[in-house]
Amino acid sequence: MFIIRQESHAMQEAVSCVEVAKQSRIPIVINDRVDIAMACGADGVHLGQSDLPARQARMLLGSDKIIGVSCQTLEQVQKAYEDGADYVGSGAVFPTTTKKINSAIGLEHLYALCRGSPLPIVAIGGINASNVKEVLRERPSTLHGVAVISALFDQPDVCKATQELAEIISDVFNS
Repeated sequence: MFIIRQESHAMQEAVSCVEVAKQSRIPIVINDRVDIAMACGADGVHLGQSDLPARQARMLLGSDKIIGVSCQTLEQVQKAYEDGADYVGSGAVFPTTTKKINSAIGLEHLYALCRGSPLPIVAIGGINASNVKEVLRERPSTLHGVAVISALFDQPDVCKATQELAEIISDVFNS
């Protein structure tokens, strides 16, 4: 799954990414913007706590689209579930340069959310090649993966960084 960040040229970027991703059968999830997700034919949307509530997004997008919600507490996870979300993005697990407000929940809190969640969880925030094994070490049944931005796009060779991270993750899941 690939998440488009909100930028000034978001619609143009989203349309281009959707075209490429559909050819490769990679789901595209737009960050924060239900309107752009609808307009470009994306597979879904990822919402923060201050964005449109998942229940309203579900009404607009329908049952066949993916809806994820960022959550830091079990109460938020439960609300996301009740509102029709498909997954939870939990974090930031570690400090990150991607968000302006940068409070990390840490691994133990991530695992507690996983144990209490009825939804699949994707760990987000500050995850990279040096700590992804640690994030995935316990592999709670609801922890379905990690989402990264800086771990790839802050590297001089994005393709090489992607391959290295994919190998590490594959090794964890195949061990």
